[in-house]
Amino acid sequence: MATIRKPKNALRFTMPASWWGSTWREALPAGNGVIGAAVYGGAANEVIMINHCDNWWQGHVGVLQDVADKIKDVRKKMDDAEAREAENVLRDSLISKNYRPLLAYPLPVCDFHVDMKLDRAAKEYSRVLNMENGEITVSFKDGATRYDRSMFVSRALPNTIVYEITRTGGKAIDVTFSLDVHDKFNVRTPDAVSKLPDGVNVKYEKYFMCFSSRSDSGADFGAVGFINHFGGEQIVDGKGITIRGAEKILVLIRPFVESQREKEWKAIRESLKAVKSTYEKLLKEHTPLHNRLFNSAELDLDAEERDVAADELVRNAFVDGDASLALLEKLWAYGRYLMLCGSSDASHPLPPYGLWCGDFKAPGSQINASGSLQSTYCHVLAGNLADQMQSVFTYYESVLDDLKKNASRLYGCRGIFIPSVMAHGTGVLGMIDSKVIHFTAVAGWIAQLFYDYYLFTDDIKFLKTRALPFMKEVALFYENFFKLDSDSKYESCPSYSPDTTPANYSNGGVDSLEIARNSTIDFAVAKELLTNLVEGSEHAAMNKSEIPKWKDMLTRIPDYKINDDGTVREYADEAFADNYASSSVSMFYPVYPGCEVTPENPELMRAFSLAAKKKIAGANAEHTSMSLARYASVFARMGDGDTALDIISTIVRNMTMGNLVFSATDWRGMGVANNGNWAQYTIESNMGVTGALQEMLVQSDSKCVRLLPALPSSLPKGEISGLQTRTGVEVSSLSWDKRKGVVLVKLKSRRATNVNIRLPEGTKRFITKNTSEKIDYEAGFVTGLSLVAGKVAAIEIRL
Repeated sequence: MATIRKPKNALRFTMPASWWGSTWREALPAGNGVIGAAVYGGAANEVIMINHCDNWWQGHVGVLQDVADKIKDVRKKMDDAEAREAENVLRDSLISKNYRPLLAYPLPVCDFHVDMKLDRAAKEYSRVLNMENGEITVSFKDGATRYDRSMFVSRALPNTIVYEITRTGGKAIDVTFSLDVHDKFNVRTPDAVSKLPDGVNVKYEKYFMCFSSRSDSGADFGAVGFINHFGGEQIVDGKGITIRGAEKILVLIRPFVESQREKEWKAIRESLKAVKSTYEKLLKEHTPLHNRLFNSAELDLDAEERDVAADELVRNAFVDGDASLALLEKLWAYGRYLMLCGSSDASHPLPPYGLWCGDFKAPGSQINASGSLQSTYCHVLAGNLADQMQSVFTYYESVLDDLKKNASRLYGCRGIFIPSVMAHGTGVLGMIDSKVIHFTAVAGWIAQLFYDYYLFTDDIKFLKTRALPFMKEVALFYENFFKLDSDSKYESCPSYSPDTTPANYSNGGVDSLEIARNSTIDFAVAKELLTNLVEGSEHAAMNKSEIPKWKDMLTRIPDYKINDDGTVREYADEAFADNYASSSVSMFYPVYPGCEVTPENPELMRAFSLAAKKKIAGANAEHTSMSLARYASVFARMGDGDTALDIISTIVRNMTMGNLVFSATDWRGMGVANNGNWAQYTIESNMGVTGALQEMLVQSDSKCVRLLPALPSSLPKGEISGLQTRTGVEVSSLSWDKRKGVVLVKLKSRRATNVNIRLPEGTKRFITKNTSEKIDYEAGFVTGLSLVAGKVAAIEIRL
């Protein structure tokens, strides 16, 4: 196992997209971080939906009004045990001042139609996504002739979709191409669609298809397609471009947004006409750019069913009860693939639908930082994809002035307040829901990503110029926002724990309450922020005069409160009762994604573990795939890999659509999660599964690397390579074989350092292979293993 055996990173499906009336949901996704394309896979009538990361519409935001004078009223009502009366004070004040922002939604650019007249019904069908290069191929037979239709979104040719049709057999290619506005009959949404894009213009001329429509901004968006065919003839009419008798056809499509139709049509036509390369050459130029990112980490679980179709693997999970090793490998890789195709360091953060939203008013399609955004990026830093985080940092840094307005006008505080949902294109409050207004921990949660980036990359310049300045703004808000109680401890009010209503206010789940006091997540995030500020400032030799203040603030954060049954409370204030019928994961922040509660403090870990077990069982009817994916990582952090893997299998069995993307809910009524009528498309859960699998194999904080901390019993053999840690040490490879009782590890550090290592459970011997020197350890813990900068340290562990 010294050399990793590459898994077959292909997803093969035996059927086209099959979600009636909303076929785009099961289309296969491709993209380059800016342009998205989704392949439905119909043999005779193919549709490829085209999206652009900047094509959003229907959003509206006014001037955020100052309602900070109402905070004293909110706190007075909370002191008087009038939470219901306090809940909407700020919201109603904003409404009374006519601040009513409207959410923006992703808007598909257009549909690319490929219509082939078949002599017979298609047979020997397959739809394949090659994650190694992002190429999607639809293959089938019409009689004795096989057709292959292949497509990728190029990373080398700027923002261009490259599409080819080839054939093997006696029958030539007869096909009609057209572009049109995204099919309104393929859109299903629980909210009324107030309007559809207007100003549709379509023009066909020899070799070119030109499409445009108009957004509510008044600007045009659209696409231009260039068709080059080998053999046959071309017929142009008002319905499209028909090619008859061709041997091979190459189509290049380039979309545009927020521009002027005639200008873009002309410029793109000239640009595409200048491309003389073949499909093969364009793919060859694109592949290394994609592959370099995708293969920066690899997972091998010694699976035996890698060639089995992905949809068959999912069906087998229904029968067997567990996701197979082959399916786990593919799911881990798929999360990475979706991240790389849906976002880039130069574009926007990845929204819940990625670049493949096919509704005009898609629910839950906005970036939400009350856990969703963070879960989406949970695997990125450890998975050696750190550059993907840049879009998140730029997203918030670019709107700092708005974030300061939020703090000042909502709470009368200095520093920054990040609402979980920001108005599109700005940083101001994007929703006036009380739960968005009262959740004050977002900025601190985002600050964790800034600091984690420094820890994982050891980028001291980033720490000094970006992370610490951002973190200081968050600390300044807390300094103003928190108030001292009679014991000189901080009080957080108003407060909110996302997606949770205290049990004594829920009325059996009928009612909700979007305000409380002293949520566990508020103090967990603040404690982590201040701890990181002190540590980071000392590393950077900065902020010396402010460090004592932050240390004093840390002493004023109250301890977590423990119930009589040994569980951690979700709210320190006992006026708000724990709700075990709520699927919220927020209270477990100190365990995951935070690093405060670790195996090194077992008593607190036990208290969180007891609470997690009660919540995962008690909220069975309310879970979504997103909450379950987060719980999988929580249990992995607590060392319970079997429960974590069982949760992943639950998601796979009950919320997997026909393209391996997860739905938010259990729409088929399997009884294991929220049986919502609306099966929301969400790639967040795919990312969460990728992150949870990584957490089972390697965990870290700034001082310690944990090897195989939550290895499930059903993963007896495997290898992972390329994982990064918060110590700045790379786990170049980690292989294990429980049958042979051996674990082999290779570590590499960017700088000379001493690292602590928590060894796998059951370790009997620990040997550094380079020197054959035996290292003493106690209770499975190695202290201060010395690493030389850039040199690989090989380690053998005997179980």
